[in-house]
Amino acid sequence: MNFKKYKLNNGVTILFEKRDLPIVSLSISNPFAASHESSKIKGIAHFIEHLLFTGTQTRTHEDISREIEKKGGILNAFTAEDVTSYWFKLPAEHVLAGLDILTDMLNNTKFDSEKFEKEKKVIIEEIKMYHDNPGSHIWEKIQENLYEKPFGEGIIGSKETVSSLSRDFVKSYYRKIFS
Repeated sequence: MNFKKYKLNNGVTILFEKRDLPIVSLSISNPFAASHESSKIKGIAHFIEHLLFTGTQTRTHEDISREIEKKGGILNAFTAEDVTSYWFKLPAEHVLAGLDILTDMLNNTKFDSEKFEKEKKVIIEEIKMYHDNPGSHIWEKIQENLYEKPFGEGIIGSKETVSSLSRDFVKSYYRKIFS
């Protein structure tokens, strides 16, 4: 593997590896994630990750999925302790379309009230699912006992923290962190 690293004048870091395949994987990552959250807003980065897939000013959730999938691609994201990353993998000939969709999601998310409440419920169910899974629950408890806050509080937050997040707060927080 031959990775190259470039830092643009605007501070953006580009990691690049050329391979002999006609496929492109591209990720836009932000160094804001679980370890950057206070206990009061624990889970906000993960919540924002969900919201970016709910639609933009010009694309519905279905449009976003359809535009990627009809080109043979995958679009996804993840939130970790130290980074939130939004990525796609597409045939190389569609890289600009993928980049257009991803940047649209990052720059023009609607933060629709109805979808906000729906995603809040989805995340609360996800939290319950982790608690119902012995392996996940034990791992969460091990981290909670090994590390000081904000580490060990879980990446997706708790039912209480996620429930307390309002649409307006999350929207303004997103604009502050991701702009």
